[in-house]
Amino acid sequence: MPWRTIAAAALAAGIFAAGWAVNGWRKDAEIERMKTASAQADLASANRALEDLQHAGATIRVKADEFTVAQTTLGAKVDAAVKEFRNAKKPLPADCRPDDLRVRKLNDAYEAAKQAAGAR
Repeated sequence: MPWRTIAAAALAAGIFAAGWAVNGWRKDAEIERMKTASAQADLASANRALEDLQHAGATIRVKADEFTVAQTTLGAKVDAAVKEFRNAKKPLPADCRPDDLRVRKLNDAYEAAKQAAGAR
């Protein structure tokens, strides 16, 4: 009779060990699924951040090009105005109004500077 008790105890222990192992495998698989889901979420987040960074880089490039064009245009206009004022045939007396050409050049330079400042 003791051999039946021993066999029943051994069988119960075997069943318990098998259940323990199967439960461990199930939990390991669940942990791996969670790790995979977390890695995929991190990858999606990194891809979104990369897209945002690329969009910001493109915007910066466009704005830098616009600034370069505005700076070049404004610099040329200012240089032309300065050159024209320096090469004026007769300087204006202090109590005199400038002629239409000079006023137009001053207004053009002022508008170009204002537009370049507004573009920033």
